[in-house]
Amino acid sequence: AVVSTQSTGTNDHVIVANSNKVPLGNKSVDIAVFCLSLMGTDFKDFIREARRVLKSKGTLVIAEVSSRIPNVTEFVAGVEELGFKTLQKEEPNSFFTEMIFKKIKPKENKGLFESLELKPCTYKKR
Repeated sequence: AVVSTQSTGTNDHVIVANSNKVPLGNKSVDIAVFCLSLMGTDFKDFIREARRVLKSKGTLVIAEVSSRIPNVTEFVAGVEELGFKTLQKEEPNSFFTEMIFKKIKPKENKGLFESLELKPCTYKKR
């Protein structure tokens, strides 16, 4: 089954929920996808919540606007610290960064995850 959550309901197939507290059980999903959806200031809570609901060895996919990620290497290291292994990191063009992780045991907490930041989106006038 595919479950989609967002802050407002658009149809009967979407569960209205904040991504930092979804109505799903612990270790209940195989894949969590954030596609241009880490927009809240509490985006780290979104990733923590994804880790909670992911099954062991579950997959986390993040696709984000490249200009929002100040340092991709540091972002990946922070997510890994939370308990993920990087399977793939791609920057297919100058606009987007795509990352795929597998859930593993958390690493020693060195504060990398907590220090993560995302910049606001910037748009150029055309």
